[in-house]
Amino acid sequence: MESGADIFFDSSPVFRLTPEAVSNGRIRPIVWFDSARPLRSGWAFGQEYLLNGVAAFEAKVGKGKLCAFGPEIAFRGQTYSTFKLLFNQFYSGY
Repeated sequence: MESGADIFFDSSPVFRLTPEAVSNGRIRPIVWFDSARPLRSGWAFGQEYLLNGVAAFEAKVGKGKLCAFGPEIAFRGQTYSTFKLLFNQFYSGY
């Protein structure tokens, strides 16, 4: 997958991970917002709250893993650029 992708974001959850959760290796951010103004089209209200937010992460749970996605990664025409987020999780080792 490309290092950056556009996603449809409409009142989707944004996760806040503590540094301890990431540093101990039990939670790994997959998708995050890298700027305070990520809007590429349309309009946005409150996008400054997205900075340092995580849109998707994976966490170890028992012998398996949990993949949590906030935005709709399979939304209409955008699916081509983001479906890899879903399917790559099936093939990635932990």
